[in-house]
Amino acid sequence: MTGHNAAPFELNKNISFIEQALFYTDDLKKQTISVDGKDSILLYIDSLVDQEIIQTHILDTLYKKTDSGSHQMFTTLNSQKDTDLRNAADSLIEGYFILMVDGAEEFYILSSEKTYARSTDEPENEGIIRGPHNGFIEQLSVNLNLIRKQIISTSLIVRYFYVGSKTRTKVAIMYMQDLANPELVEEVEKRIKAISSDLVLPPGFIQEFTEDNPFSLFPQQLSTERPDRVAANLMEGRVTILAEGSPTTALIVPVSFFAFYQSPDDYNGRWIISSFLRMIRMMSFLIAFTLPAVYIATIAFHSAILPLELAHTIKKSLENVPFPAIVEAMLLEVIFEVLREAGMRLPSRVGQTIGIVGTCQ
Repeated sequence: MTGHNAAPFELNKNISFIEQALFYTDDLKKQTISVDGKDSILLYIDSLVDQEIIQTHILDTLYKKTDSGSHQMFTTLNSQKDTDLRNAADSLIEGYFILMVDGAEEFYILSSEKTYARSTDEPENEGIIRGPHNGFIEQLSVNLNLIRKQIISTSLIVRYFYVGSKTRTKVAIMYMQDLANPELVEEVEKRIKAISSDLVLPPGFIQEFTEDNPFSLFPQQLSTERPDRVAANLMEGRVTILAEGSPTTALIVPVSFFAFYQSPDDYNGRWIISSFLRMIRMMSFLIAFTLPAVYIATIAFHSAILPLELAHTIKKSLENVPFPAIVEAMLLEVIFEVLREAGMRLPSRVGQTIGIVGTCQ
C-alpha cells in the first residue's frame, strides 16, 4: 500500500503503521476475522463506531459464503477502497471501519459512525408564538437538513472547511448563489481558511477569528439557534456559518444594528404589528442605554430642571445614601448583572428564586 514502505502483504506492518499514526490510543480496537479463507483485520475506534453495525452488517456478512468476492458483501454500507494508509488513519478518527485483508493491495473503508442524536426542540432563548418550533442541535448534518427543509432550492450552496490543526472542527458556510454577494462569500471563505489555531471551539472561537474587530465590546455577527431565522437571513443575501458540536454556532454575516432587534415572529405576523413591536424593542434599548446617564446628570448636576416637589422627594431619599449618584447607579448596574448571572448559572430551583427576586427589585 502507498503512503509508507510496507509491502501489500505485510499485514502486521500496515497495522503497526496505523497504530503509530494514532499514537497507540487505547480505544483503537482490532478484530481478527477471515475473508475468503484469508486472515483479515477489522480496525475501528471504539468510541466512534456503532457496535451493532459490526455484528449485523460486517461480521454476519463476512461469515456468509459468497462467490461474488468480498467487495460485493457490503451492500448495506457505504464503502470504498483505498491504498494509502494515511487515509486509513484519518478515516478511523472520523468514525469509519477499516478492513485489511492479508495479501490484498487495497483496504476497505466502511461507514458506521456512532451518533447521539437528540430531538430538535425549540431553543429556550429564542421562543416564538407563531412559526416552526424546532432548533439546531450539536450535529452539523441535522442542522443543514433543517435549513434545507426551509429553503428547497438548488441555489442553496454549502461549502465545508476544517479548522483547528488539532481539533479539526468541521465548519460549513451556506449562502444563496443568486442572492449573496460573491465578494462577501469570498471574504468569508478567506477568513475561515486563515484561522490558525490548534483548538477551535464553536461558536466563540470562530466568531472572534472572522469578525472585523475582535477587541470590540459590541457583537458584529448574529448568533442564532433557529433554522427559520437562518433561512430568512439567507433569503436576504447573507451568509451563514455553522460548525459541528454546538447548536448556537449559526453565525449570520453581515448584520446591521437593527438585525439584533428582529425576531422570527416578525416574519410570521402582520407587518404593522411587527413594525410596532420592533419599535418597542428599539425604545426599550434606548431607555436602558440612556436612563442611567440621564439620572446621574439630572441628580448630580442639573437638579434645578426637576419640579420642586419631585426634587425635594429625591433629595430626601438620597440623604441616607452614603454614595454619590454615579456610584449608586454603577452599583445598581453591577447588582443587576450579578443577579442575571446567578440566575443563569445556578441550578434551576435556586436560579428561578434569584430570578424572581431580581425581577421584583
